[in-house]
Amino acid sequence: MDPRTFYTDHWQHIDDERVARYERMFQWREGGAALLADADLQPGQNVLDFGSGPGFMALALADMVGEGGHVHGVDINARFVADAKERAVGRANVTFHHVKGQLLPLPDGAVDRVVSKNVLEYVPDVDATLAELRRALKPAGRIHLIDSDWGFVLLEPWGKAGVERFFGAAGVAFKEPHIGRKLGGLLRRHGFRNVAVRVVANADQDGHALPMLRNMREYIRIGGLMTATEADEMLATAEDAVRTGEYLFALPQFVATADI
Repeated sequence: MDPRTFYTDHWQHIDDERVARYERMFQWREGGAALLADADLQPGQNVLDFGSGPGFMALALADMVGEGGHVHGVDINARFVADAKERAVGRANVTFHHVKGQLLPLPDGAVDRVVSKNVLEYVPDVDATLAELRRALKPAGRIHLIDSDWGFVLLEPWGKAGVERFFGAAGVAFKEPHIGRKLGGLLRRHGFRNVAVRVVANADQDGHALPMLRNMREYIRIGGLMTATEADEMLATAEDAVRTGEYLFALPQFVATADI
């Protein structure tokens, strides 16, 4: 893959091993509802899940809007969309769409809510993407964005220098690794009102983030800014720390909500 476009390409082309990791990472958990609270999801609403991946969150959203509502899941990965459609068999209130660019397969003003989780850090043109999401919203619609900011990640026992070195070497995977802190300003620039931003941080002490770190190991290989030996040694240190109880990982999520 071309390192210059890897931030998007690696979501279009995913090998079976990474798909298996994502199956574990993207499972819907009840704690996810807390990240969606400000979206004000109600029965009967039409919702866009932008970057729906394997479909787990879109199915949870479909439960929230009920039979009178509808969820449109959109993703650039054909395998994700196919798997999501399989999961949605028998569910009339959710539809999954495979897209190849930034344009949505929806008319103007089609949805009451736009929800997007951990997607904007990868898009080629965040301004064009936000303009398209705004187009799809109804006049009284609301946008709800959840994204990481890799400048705030911590992982023990690596320490600050180790974290910066590892995630810096994996930076080829992100178009904008610091998108979280920019969400509020971007929404205001695009004319959204009532912009609110909060930060949600949870501490992983059990190794739940290890599949993500293994993905980062693959990204480091593409970027070439760290040797395979060093990356593997750092991963082994993190894995050992889970067993000894010295491991802790945190990646704050920036949650930005705004109205049309």
